[in-house]
Amino acid sequence: MYEMWLKYKYIVLLGTVIIGISIYYYSNPNQEGLKDNVAAVAHEEIQEGFPSKQQEEENDAQKVFLVDVKGAVVKSGVYELRQGTRIKDAIAAAGGFADHADSNGVNLAATLQDEMVVYVPVIGEEQSTVQNGGETKDSKISINKATSEELQQIPGIGPTRAETIINYREENGPFKKIEDLLEISGIGEKTLEKMKDKIKL
Repeated sequence: MYEMWLKYKYIVLLGTVIIGISIYYYSNPNQEGLKDNVAAVAHEEIQEGFPSKQQEEENDAQKVFLVDVKGAVVKSGVYELRQGTRIKDAIAAAGGFADHADSNGVNLAATLQDEMVVYVPVIGEEQSTVQNGGETKDSKISINKATSEELQQIPGIGPTRAETIINYREENGPFKKIEDLLEISGIGEKTLEKMKDKIKL
């Protein structure tokens, strides 16, 4: 209840002021221009009571999530990172690559997701066992983690749709189910059916 009061207190107070001024105005009809002034003040106060788009974007940028960094890094562990950061930032948080790390086995540009595991292989480790983020390799492509180039390996996905998928992930977070791809322009039921056996979350 207290949080609701903090959120809406300006609107409640503004409403009280408007009612009081309105009563005064109608009791004193000779007060020219008062009605317009009330409307102007009301508009200004309401605008101040709500966060701007810039403030909302800044709040989103401050959101944090946890990422588990494992393998050939200086200090493996669970790290708290901000929304929009990438695998290179997670590795930096873990102290960087260890001397025996195979940096070629990691996609440093991939965007991080909450509860994601980032695994850095050692030199000589079989690449058939791990790939970006420590996920067991299989024939399916992750629509939540794949790069633009990887997404273009999916039937029906070209450069434009690949970028649209990546933009969707960045704006809305990871896909919750495969069918969410129907939100992407140009992907319909038939196209989704053709790619279902090639993709995963």
